[in-house]
Amino acid sequence: MALNEYNYDVIQGDSFVLYFEVTDDQTPPQPINITGSQIKMEVKDKPGGKIVCASCTLGDGITITDAVNGKFTLNITPAKTRKFVFPKSAFQLQLIDSGGIARTIHKGWFNVDAGVIN
Repeated sequence: MALNEYNYDVIQGDSFVLYFEVTDDQTPPQPINITGSQIKMEVKDKPGGKIVCASCTLGDGITITDAVNGKFTLNITPAKTRKFVFPKSAFQLQLIDSGGIARTIHKGWFNVDAGVIN
């Protein structure tokens, strides 16, 4: 699994949804079975920061939609995006497989717009 950094624009108080398919580094990429895996995400003021703006786990913002084909959805609620730090917040999404091996599968920054409706 290649790890790239991604940046997303989000307005505080809006929902934010991403769809994932975890794949290996083969050519072409093959889905990784995530049956029995845990997935978690934290959003902080900065990498290694002390301020946790939001977190998501299975059943609380993360839903596995097709474990055999490595598919899941991340749905960050308006209540959580409202707590993102302006002007940007760091995030990390981690998969812990059924054997306990943890690996970051997605990371980067949310470029945060304070918005008008809060």
